[in-house]
Amino acid sequence: MMKLATAATLGLLLASSLACAQTPYTEDSTYQGMGGKEGIKKITDTFVALITSDPRIKESFNDFDIPQLNQRLQEQFCEFAGGPCKYSGKYRDKTMDGVGTVRDMKSVHIDLKITNAQFNALAEDLQIAMEQHGVPSSVSNKLIAKLAPMQRDIVTASPGVQSKPDMGKFLATGGVSQLEGAGGGGLTPWALITGYGSRDSWAANAHYTHVKTQDYSLGTYGVAVGVGDRLELSLARQDFKGSLAPLNALQIKQDIVGLKVRLLGDAVYEQDVWVPQVAVGIMYKKNKGIGGLGALGITSVTQLGAKDDSGYDYYVSATKVLFEQSLLVNGTLRATKANQMGILGFGGDQGDHAKLMPEVSVAYLINRKLALGAEYRHKPHNLGVDPEKAYYDAFVAWFPTRNVSVTAAYAHLGEITVFNKKKQKGWYLSVQTGF
Repeated sequence: MMKLATAATLGLLLASSLACAQTPYTEDSTYQGMGGKEGIKKITDTFVALITSDPRIKESFNDFDIPQLNQRLQEQFCEFAGGPCKYSGKYRDKTMDGVGTVRDMKSVHIDLKITNAQFNALAEDLQIAMEQHGVPSSVSNKLIAKLAPMQRDIVTASPGVQSKPDMGKFLATGGVSQLEGAGGGGLTPWALITGYGSRDSWAANAHYTHVKTQDYSLGTYGVAVGVGDRLELSLARQDFKGSLAPLNALQIKQDIVGLKVRLLGDAVYEQDVWVPQVAVGIMYKKNKGIGGLGALGITSVTQLGAKDDSGYDYYVSATKVLFEQSLLVNGTLRATKANQMGILGFGGDQGDHAKLMPEVSVAYLINRKLALGAEYRHKPHNLGVDPEKAYYDAFVAWFPTRNVSVTAAYAHLGEITVFNKKKQKGWYLSVQTGF
């Protein structure tokens, strides 16, 4: 039996990790959903072909006895899915022929310097293999839910931000660009850090979002950078326009600078605990004045009753990806006195202090590239001329690649001003691209 190269142990990442799982699946439905023994054999054949040709990890398998690895993975997948199988081997030093010292999963990987990007590449190839054989996402996600917590023992490389982006996070876990530029949903920021840079890398993206209601339109564009899956910086410009008299010439611009820091938890890997990923953020907003109403002598939001044309939003977000249920859930609590996100200024005759506003997002992961969800965002009512109500929407987000995402939504923005007393509803479309 050939010896394994010292660095070529990524294949044992899966082989040993699945074998060392303490609580394998017992639901027969998972085993059946994978097609039983015959289905698992086909999935494993495809999976092995993928990992040995994937440029991100293929070199790690140069010294493996591939047929033997394939056989053991079949046994492990079968047992792990609750099928009538038993894994017949254990990981031993240097060989896979039953000779050597048996080691647990953590000691196996302590010196291998496996990165998050490598771990995620392997898991993604497993997802792809199951997709190609018609395994429902609700079934494959349960397998990923069991694999994800093993990241704590398997990823042993010391954290350190590299100069080159690794695009190493799971697809869709960078979120999309929110209306104020932060990573998250369309209406509310999430605790996820924007982009696909893992803890060992960084990422950057640009976005454009357009919202059109009966009487108004809002365009938002900007850029964001995520560093080490820990820090996020964003810049955004909002351009708000009216289309119905007497506000058909109305134009308001606002600049937003955002900072977000992840504090604790991991929304993806910690599938065995209920603790969410938690982040705090701040947004500085500067209103650029009002255009199109000069004939009325109105050039500033303060002339509409706002106390100031700039202000800060502070927020804390908690996000959890529940692979077992194919759900993403997020809750955000924002301290703000912004009127219509700051487009109509900050504070007013109805109040001039920061109020705590709840925001909620829920998304169902249809598959690894498609999510369907809804959002709710409560807002303060500070201006007498602005009967401000909550925002909410229903959205679908598509992630064809890590470089591009498209989000479409039907949004309800409530009444904007007393001059057009109509509930504003309409379509929302956002495109994000990055690396």
